[in-house]
This record gives sequence, C-alpha cells and structure tokens, in this order.
Amino acid sequence: MNNHGIQNQRHSVEGANSDGAFRTVQLLRAGSLQFGIFADEIAAIAAWREPTPLPHAPKSVLGVASIQGRMLTVLDLASLPGREAVSTAAAAQHLIALRGDEQLALAVDGLGETIELADGDFDTRQENDETFVLGVLHREGAEIYILNPKELFPTAIQGHERRRRRF
Repeated sequence: MNNHGIQNQRHSVEGANSDGAFRTVQLLRAGSLQFGIFADEIAAIAAWREPTPLPHAPKSVLGVASIQGRMLTVLDLASLPGREAVSTAAAAQHLIALRGDEQLALAVDGLGETIELADGDFDTRQENDETFVLGVLHREGAEIYILNPKELFPTAIQGHERRRRRF
C-alpha cells in the first residue's frame, strides 16, 4: 500500500465512522504475532531502514528513523512487554509511521491485507492488563491483536524512567 492509498482510505474511514458503520484495519505481522491497526492511525508505510539506536533505551525501542521528514521513535512490536513474540528468522521489512503527537513508527515483519471491521467484530474483553491492545479479532483460526496507538509508547518504556530536563 502506498501513501496515496492511505490518504484515500483515511477520508473514507472518517466518513464511515460518522455513522458508526465500519473502520478499515491494516493487518501486519511482527515475530510470531499478528496485529491490526486502524488505517486512520497510519501516516505512512515505508520500506525498512535501520533506525539509529538510542542509548539506554528498552529492548522494544529500536531507535529513531526519518520518515517523510519526521524523526520517529521506532518500536519493535514483537518485543513489547507482555506480548513478546517467538523470534523468527525474518527481519523487519517495513516501518509503519503513526499519526499523533508521540511521533512513533512500528517495525513489522510483514504487511497483511486491509479489512473492514464493525465495532462488534472484535472481542474487547481484556484477560490481562495490556492497555496497548484494544481487543482481539479471531479470524481464520488466528488471534489478531488490535492496537491502541495511544498506549504503545508508555508500554514500550514501562519500567524505564524518561529523561527529563534539569534546570
């Protein structure tokens, strides 16, 4: 999917949301886990580029990368606390740049299809305290974790203190 396609989807998804119908979800894979993220949360999908590492960052923060002139913190979905995926031989192939103030990108092994979901299509009951998962979609025998972008960064730095300016 190119950036133009994402822009077009964003407008159609916003229109669909106004009457409570459907939302478009981009499916993706990180390690042995499958995830989904609402298309209107995606700013761009870029080919993999190696992020510049950040000193003392947790394992799930790979570093920073420039996408479309923005410096984004790259998170490894496969190593987020609570959902560590079984390591696969496949290296990350794409960066998913997210919209929002936190300026995040996700490292993913593969992109899946885009699907339309209604609000009741996925299970929102949480069996655990993982706030970065909005719910679980059961599809073709697989569990697909629908991501909550607002909780990705707090989850990634869990247990690490953020650097603060000292005056």
